[in-house]
This record gives sequence, C-alpha cells and structure tokens, in this order.
Amino acid sequence: MRMRLRWAFDAALESFWFLPLLMVAVSQSLVLPAMLFGADPASWAAAAGLDALAERIRALAEGLDPDGARDVLGMVAGGMITTVSIVFSLSFVALTLTSQQIGPRIIDFWLRSNATQALLGLSLAAFFAALSGLLAMTQTSEDGRVALMAVAFAALLGSLALVAVVLFATRMSEAIRADATVARIGDAFVTACRAGKVRMGVAEADAAAALEALAEAEGVVIRADAAGYLGDMDLDALAGWAGSHGLRLIVLPRENDHVLPGRPLARVLGQHGDPSEVETALRGRLALTSRRRRSGVADFEGDALAEVALRALSPSINDPFTAMACIDRIAEGCSVLARLGPPSRLRWADGGGDGGGDGGAPGAPDDGGTGVAIVAAQSCGAAWLAPRLLHPVLDAGRDKAVVLERAAQALSDIARIAWLEEDRAAVRRLLDRVKRAAEDLADPDDRVLVMDALADPAMD
Repeated sequence: MRMRLRWAFDAALESFWFLPLLMVAVSQSLVLPAMLFGADPASWAAAAGLDALAERIRALAEGLDPDGARDVLGMVAGGMITTVSIVFSLSFVALTLTSQQIGPRIIDFWLRSNATQALLGLSLAAFFAALSGLLAMTQTSEDGRVALMAVAFAALLGSLALVAVVLFATRMSEAIRADATVARIGDAFVTACRAGKVRMGVAEADAAAALEALAEAEGVVIRADAAGYLGDMDLDALAGWAGSHGLRLIVLPRENDHVLPGRPLARVLGQHGDPSEVETALRGRLALTSRRRRSGVADFEGDALAEVALRALSPSINDPFTAMACIDRIAEGCSVLARLGPPSRLRWADGGGDGGGDGGAPGAPDDGGTGVAIVAAQSCGAAWLAPRLLHPVLDAGRDKAVVLERAAQALSDIARIAWLEEDRAAVRRLLDRVKRAAEDLADPDDRVLVMDALADPAMD
C-alpha cells in the first residue's frame, strides 16, 4: 500500500495540471478571505508604518467606482480566458510539429514544462480572482475596500500572467528546435544518471553476481500475477521484509520493464512451503503501472534521446548532426555511470549470513566482510544502458561516416573512464560494431575517417 501511495503521489507531482491547480488553490485561499471578511489593506500599511500609503489606499477605496471596478474585473476575466485559449492553441501546434519532426516521446517533456504550467496557473488564478471579486461585490454593501481588493488581486495575477506569456512563447519556440530539445532531454538524462547517492563498487558488484548465480542455481522462482510496467520498486522495504523472514532474493526485471502474467519476477533463497507470502510482499513493494514513466533509472530519458537520433537518421528527415548531438549526450550520461559506478542495487543485512538485521541500510562488504546481501536488483550501469541506447542508433547510422566517427570518439572517451570490467567489455563490443560498420562504407575516405577515430591508445 505504501508503495502504491508513493507512486500515486509522484504521478500527481508529474501531472500537467498539478501545479496550475495548486496555484489556483493558493490564490483563492488568499483572495476569498480577504474579500469576504472585510480585509482592510489601509490598516496593513498603517501597521507597517507606511501612513502615507495607508491614506492613499483609503482615498482610492473611497473614490473607487463599483461599476468601473466591475468593468476591470470583467476585462481581466475575459483576457485570462483568451490567454488560456492561446496557450492551448500554441501548445498543440508546437507539440504537433515536435512530435512529427523529432519524436512523439518528446511531448511528455514539454507538457511538464514549468513555464507552461505556471502560465496556466497564473491565468486561471487571475480569472478566479476576478470572478470571486465580482461575486463578493454582489454580496456586500461595504465601501470600496472590497472592490479595491478584488481589482488589486486580479490585476496583480493578470500582470504576472502576461509576463509568463513571454516565457511561454520562448519555450514553445524552443520546442520545435531540435537542438534545444536535445539539450533539454540531455540535461534530464545526465541528471538521472547522476541520481543515487550510493554507488556500486567492485566488491558489491561481485556480491551481486554471486547472489544472482546462487539464486539462478537454487532459488525459487516467483512469477508475476498481473501485467504492467514496473514503475518503481522499494528495495529498502523489500530488504527489511526479506531480512525479517530469513530470505534472500533477486528482483529480475528493471524499472519500466513490461511484465506479463507468468513472467519470472524474482528468485528467492530460503523459501519453504507456499510462496504466496513472498508474492504478497512483492505486490506491496513493486508498483505496476499502465505506461512507462520516469523512475530512478535513466532509461526513459535515454530512450527519448535514442528516439530523436533514430528519427533524425530516417530517410524522410536525414539530419545526421542532430543524431550526433544525441550521441554526445548519451555518451555524457553513460560516462557518468562509468566514472561513478552504477547506482547501488543491493541491500544488506548485518551479521554473518543469518538474514536478519536492518535491510534498509546499505552494508559495506569490503569493511569487515560481515555484510550479507539479501536483496538485489538488476544493474542499471553503463554496461546495460550504453548498448541499449547506442545499438539502434549505430544500426540506423551505419552508412553515415560522421555518425560513426562521433560514436567512435564518444566510446573511446568512455573507455578511458570506465573501471568496471563489464563496462569496458560493453564499450569494446560497441567499438567492434562501429568498426564492422566502417568496413562496409563504400567511400575509402569515409573508412579512413572512422578508422582514425577508432585508433585510440586507450583501446590498445
């Protein structure tokens, strides 16, 4: 239940309407009490020691024409509805062009743009402030204080909305630019690769491999009973439960993998009798969703970059330089994983192999040797991510020397950085793939161009 609640909360934060509705709720919580309960802005200014301003506010309230205030509020409300209509129109046009030229997955990144959401939130907040002001003015016989407060709130929010229009127009113009889109997604990809405070070292990688081999040989397979994408997994909670039950297990799919009923979900060591208890624990700590989404793994952002590169290399667009920019950003994120190591996917129990203790705290297997890995998930490092993203791009660009040259340079840079053997092996396989593609190039000069990039001392 906690896993599902956390996923629902994260989904709400990522929702396109969450920020606008939050802004409307906050503005209305300030506007309605101020207008309905007779707030006096002149007294606020006087309390702050601004007597001249307080007198000016009283003069404005006394001389304010209610009919004129209603006209202003009606104008603000109408203008904000027009602004919202323009926002939707421009958004659909820009995102339609983006999806056709760059890729449909990119829409998800631009819909969550803070500029778009802030503009909608300010426009709706100004509209409801004006509407609340009109309502308050029909329900009270006070002097001009209510009208002044209503006009002030609506005008302030409307002015902020007009400022946001400029930022929104700038963002929408960037949405149809391939270089701006690649830069935006590339930043998100690198940030996702940097996420995770605890990194897997050599000893932990060996422990993960040992646990995986042991589970492969002796573990009991737990199969999924429902279909969906693995949206998230709470390894800490799962480790705590497994440690308290004397179990050790390995989760087989990664986040965003699609799971079908009957697919192996985990292998469990130490399980005796009916595995239904383990299935129940897994269901409560692994969240299956109806679509892929951003998670703690960088594959969602990386897949978006690969999709842009594939679309750019298609015969209909034929834009190898956008594909080269995507390769640069993919290599940047993979180099982060190769340099820092993959995020830790193990959780440990204290004590000499009894399976007890606190599974939520990462152990240190190389400090004393008493840590026992009780939960492991598949590695999400460069050895997994780089081939996943670059294989299709290399296949699509196998007849373009500039693309192969850029891939060779990027992979050589990763080879200098990588310190895990599995990362280096994955890079070598990718470089062999580039070499085979270069040998098939028809132009001898193109072959020389790529071969020179492959002749890197780091790969000797």
